[in-house]
Amino acid sequence: MVEENDVQKRFTPPPTHQMTDGEAMVDAAVCGLGVGQFALFQVRDHLNAGRLKAILENYSCPGVDIHAVWPKRAQLSPRVRYVVDELVKQAQLGRFN
Repeated sequence: MVEENDVQKRFTPPPTHQMTDGEAMVDAAVCGLGVGQFALFQVRDHLNAGRLKAILENYSCPGVDIHAVWPKRAQLSPRVRYVVDELVKQAQLGRFN
């Protein structure tokens, strides 16, 4: 989104590649196959290492909340507990900013 005269406008360039795997999209950008729009946590290390360069920084999406939802039970399964705990830990480390 870009903001012009206090109005947000959507800009959607025509795609040249279509992928559904986020890691593959980042890898493609790192290899020089084009421009992509990513969440900062996906590319932070590549930006810091100089493998990627931020462009069109005024064109960005509003933030997205992350929610963990599970069925109401007396006790969480160990798998769900691990994922929820890991999400909380990563959020506290600022990995989703």
